[in-house]
Amino acid sequence: MSEYLDQNIHKLLSSLDYREGMKNFKKKLYEDFFREYKKSVEDVSEEIIKMYGSDSKEEEMKSAASHLAEYAKGIYDKTIFFKKSTTLVDMQCMMVFYVLPGILKIPSEEDSRRFTDVICEEWSAVFPKEKISAATYDEIYNGFRTTFLGFNIEGMFGDKK
Repeated sequence: MSEYLDQNIHKLLSSLDYREGMKNFKKKLYEDFFREYKKSVEDVSEEIIKMYGSDSKEEEMKSAASHLAEYAKGIYDKTIFFKKSTTLVDMQCMMVFYVLPGILKIPSEEDSRRFTDVICEEWSAVFPKEKISAATYDEIYNGFRTTFLGFNIEGMFGDKK
């Protein structure tokens, strides 16, 4: 794994403010926030692309995934007892809503899918009672509901953009 990726893979998670991520996890806000997130981790994404071209990409994927999961574990371990559960849920949400779909947007669909699978495996190794899985940006975006009981609710509560 490149030294740069080794030292910066954590940016995939650390560049996200959990409150902002949750606040923007709405159909009208998600697209713009996701685009901003992708732009903020562009340097890491470029290094991931280089990793995909490596002869030892499987080992490098495992190492990068391990570094990312260990970074999350470090945050969790430093959190006071009463906030550990909330912190873990926040990190998992950011992984599922932004980090993993962001990786799946990187060219080379097969390598990106394999890398997200390795990240999910490493996450489970570090947090044995927790399981995350990857979904594409489109799967998540298309999962936002615009109707409730058959009525269109889009724009019903005011545009907060």
